[in-house]
Amino acid sequence: MRKDILLPVLAVGGGAGCLALRQWQLRSAYDAETQLFAHGAPATYALLALTVVLAVLLVVLVQKGESPSDFLAAFRCPAPLYMAGMAAAAFLFFGAGVLGLLYGLDELTLWRVDPKGHLLTYPAALLLCALLCFPAGLACLQVGKGAYRGRPAQSSSLTALFPACAGLVWLFATHLAHSTDPILMGYGFSLAAAALLMLAHYEVAASFHGRPHPRRALFFALMGSVLGLTSLLDGLPPFFTVLTAAFLLSALSGSCALARNLFGPPWPRRLLSERMPLGAEEEDDEEEVSHQDDTEEL
Repeated sequence: MRKDILLPVLAVGGGAGCLALRQWQLRSAYDAETQLFAHGAPATYALLALTVVLAVLLVVLVQKGESPSDFLAAFRCPAPLYMAGMAAAAFLFFGAGVLGLLYGLDELTLWRVDPKGHLLTYPAALLLCALLCFPAGLACLQVGKGAYRGRPAQSSSLTALFPACAGLVWLFATHLAHSTDPILMGYGFSLAAAALLMLAHYEVAASFHGRPHPRRALFFALMGSVLGLTSLLDGLPPFFTVLTAAFLLSALSGSCALARNLFGPPWPRRLLSERMPLGAEEEDDEEEVSHQDDTEEL
């Protein structure tokens, strides 16, 4: 199988396998009363083993290949499914922003009622992350459109930073939510997923500034997707669940494009022509005909 197909399939299939093992672990090795995991449970060893195997496989498989020098060479993807994935990720970011504002306001109310029992930094981080979700969604649309049409906007170098910024605050908020929790197994997957998905989007932004690291970006996106899928069973608040799904979809769409450009065959020429909105080519033809008629009259 071609590596550009194998890598996304491995990430999605491996993530689904880790998700199933995580469910087995929560059913067989987790005590809801003590919130502890049983020591030596087979489900825990199987989950950790599969995670390590997937990480090693991805590290090995992303090696070699060509080295794109800029964003367009790395993420050019004229496939409609890619643009659909980026658009869906954008709408998930918008939904996460709304949920995050509501969640942050609820936490802010709890802090006002009991300032000593609740940290102000947590609702502040939630509200900041929620606000960043809106420009992050716009960035997904703009970056996706630029990669799809082969004509990224000049402002993309700035807007592409917003998903990485939202991911950084997401990572900080996740850490705050579990800062006093000594059971790493309970939140470790969600924390690692936030870190890797944030780094994957940072690498996308870096490609706009002459510092592309395609293999590193591909590993972060794929492994972050594996851990993100695994963390969906961790009982996350709705805000974090939708935000994880947004980052997952954006990372998977970008990783498919990047893997194709690194390891796949060249794109067909008919797809590499600049993509234009529906009706734009017809309008251009009509303008050209009208211009020719005016020239003949003169």
